[in-house]
This record gives sequence, structure tokens and C-alpha cells, in this order.
Amino acid sequence: MTEALPLEDLAGFRGALIELLGEARRELCIYSERLARPLYHDSEVVEALSSFARSGRCARVRILIRDSDPIVRQFHRAQVLAQRLSTRIEIRKIEATVDTPDWEFAIADGRGVLQCDDRDLWLGSYHPQSQVRARKLLDIFERDWSLATTDANLRRLSL
Repeated sequence: MTEALPLEDLAGFRGALIELLGEARRELCIYSERLARPLYHDSEVVEALSSFARSGRCARVRILIRDSDPIVRQFHRAQVLAQRLSTRIEIRKIEATVDTPDWEFAIADGRGVLQCDDRDLWLGSYHPQSQVRARKLLDIFERDWSLATTDANLRRLSL
């Protein structure tokens, strides 16, 4: 296990997420309130997400969100990417009746963890190698993933 790196601003989260995506090989799980625009709409982050999703046959991204309205109302690069790569990137919405934590996280390959404890101040930590922390968060993710639904508003309409 390597040391956790404290994160105290958006730039730190952006760099850590790009690093996490660069290290990922099989799966990335993102648990987020609404895919915060300052982070997940960033062109570098979306490019790293795209590169990971296209990196191999087994690469898979699963995203759980609580609120899809901000993504639907305004152009969001991560949503457009998920529509384009729908076989590799899946977004589900957590049901309103499910009790969820206030913090957010991303897990890569069951070992790397990016955790945001305060979304307003961008405070959190990056754990490049923490299988124990990743396992605990992955259990939360899997529980809520099974209860989540695909939001029709996030699908691409083909005519």
C-alpha cells in the first residue's frame, strides 16, 4: 500500500483522476452526485476516460449518479462520450429511495481510489494502491449499482 495523497483543490482532483485513469486496465467505477462539471466535463479528463474505455476489449466504465438533471440540461462531455461508447461506458441513476453517502469516489481495478469528502471545497484523497479501501467502496458501489436504473434522459436518440 502506498501513501495517500491529500487533495485540496480542483486541480489536484483533475490530476489524480487523470493518473488513476492512466493506471487503470480493466474497470473504472465512478460514484458521483452529478458528475461535477468542473471535473468530469474537463477535456483532459474526458480524453483520459476515452483512452481508457478504448484501451482494450475488457475495459469497462460504470458510473453511478444521484442527479442527472444538470447533465441533461447542459452539454456535458462525459455524457456525450458515454453515448458514443455505450458498450464500454454505462451510466445509471441511483433511485431516490436509496440512502447514499455524501462523498464521492472513483475506483480503478479494485486497487486505486480517488475519494472526494467535500464536493464544495474539493477536499479528499488519492490512494494509488489501497485494495482494502477499494474493496470497501466497491461493496457500496455494487450494492447501489444493483438498485440503480438506466435514465432514459441520458440515452442517445437515433433516428
